[in-house]
Amino acid sequence: MHRVCAVTVLGWAACYQYRNTYSRCSNGTPTITTNNVSTRSFHMKTPLLLEQSSSHLKFSLEALPPPLQREFCCEENARDLKHLAAPLEKNETTCSDVLIKVLPSWAHVVLWRCSTCSCQWAARPVDRVDPQVSAFYACPNCSSASTTTTTTTNNNNNNNTISTSSSSSSSSLPHLRRFADVYPLLAAQWDGCRNAMLHNRVMFESVRDVPLPCSVDSWWLCPHCHSSWKESVDSRVHRYVQQTEKETKRAAILPLCPSCEKLGVHDSSTSHIETRITNTKRNSQKKLNSVEMKRFLKDDALLLAEAQLQPNEDPATLPLESNKLLHWRCRSCTHEFTASIADRYLRYYRCPQCSGAVGTPLNLLSIQRPDVCREVARTVSNSKVRRLTIHDDTVITFVCRTCMSPFRMSVRLRCLLPPGRSACPKCLWSRSERAKEMAAANMQRIASGASPMRQLKQHRLKRRNRDTIEVTLNELLRRDTNLMN
Repeated sequence: MHRVCAVTVLGWAACYQYRNTYSRCSNGTPTITTNNVSTRSFHMKTPLLLEQSSSHLKFSLEALPPPLQREFCCEENARDLKHLAAPLEKNETTCSDVLIKVLPSWAHVVLWRCSTCSCQWAARPVDRVDPQVSAFYACPNCSSASTTTTTTTNNNNNNNTISTSSSSSSSSLPHLRRFADVYPLLAAQWDGCRNAMLHNRVMFESVRDVPLPCSVDSWWLCPHCHSSWKESVDSRVHRYVQQTEKETKRAAILPLCPSCEKLGVHDSSTSHIETRITNTKRNSQKKLNSVEMKRFLKDDALLLAEAQLQPNEDPATLPLESNKLLHWRCRSCTHEFTASIADRYLRYYRCPQCSGAVGTPLNLLSIQRPDVCREVARTVSNSKVRRLTIHDDTVITFVCRTCMSPFRMSVRLRCLLPPGRSACPKCLWSRSERAKEMAAANMQRIASGASPMRQLKQHRLKRRNRDTIEVTLNELLRRDTNLMN
């Protein structure tokens, strides 16, 4: 009871404090006046004040490429990115248009509208500008569209009527060209091992997924020198088209790496090769005549191509005998390492990955040559085998998988032989001796005129001894507890 009375007293006090009076306007509608302020006028003026204080966003797209400027949705992004506008000052009641400069390094998710199919999607400008991943953030409708139509056979008309079903939107879209379908010779040189590594940022699962055009920097494998090089897909296609236009009158050429093409390997005419040889001789003679001492880093083109210089470092002021540490990137395997200029120039310090000084997945013996690891004897510890590289000069014991005889050889020399070739000296000697014996037997058979079957039988009986039987058993059983892994 006391609580209800207190609430009633407070209510009457509030009414007395604000002095609410009811009056009628000229049109008869009641209005409430509170502290000499009309409620109707308050509701009419509030939207005007809000409209004056609201800011309109405008975008400056000069930093973006022209295709992205046409696809940028200004109206939708102005509604979604209102939080980017600066807050107004206390005394400022009106606000002019806020201009926001859109940079290629923007990490905000914005809306885009395709100029071809009017499809709308969201992506960051930094992803759309990056050539490595721009193909994955383009219009999803155009990327997945194809002009293939599904044909269905009508059984009621005796399989004579074929109906094709395709939507009007997909029929108006352009056909998506695949790199492997248009240029199969270039697709055959796709280096799948290097492109599958995550740090190379090649997001395609296989060469069948590469579209045209495509500016992604990927790795290629030369069929002539078996060396890998990095080049974008568009640049590779452009060079190949230029070569085919020049060589239209001749036979079809095989595209190779830039170093092989400079040497003229793809050109089959001997006259051109001779002219290139003479030109190289003349250039070398000119270089010998005008010999200059190399003093600075800019004088050595090979080292300058591998040096990763900072913006404040000038190669014309860095002497070649300096002990200053620089970052280098190998031109063969793109491995980055640190070394001084004097080590590279005077002491011939090579890339640690190519020389085997550092073990990486690209040079470890257990990853690159598992067939050689199977020939390592049991006397070599497993931890040592895991640390070995294909460029290591360490001499270890191997076991032949054919005759089960041990032999010692360096890892580098063993890895020089291709897979499937035997490096056992006993097998090589036995093969050469067998070839000599067969040649001598053939000469005797031809000279004596004896029957070939009798000569073969004598040859088999001659080699039937205890050693050959043991070697044959080892070759058939493929197991030896003393030597084999």
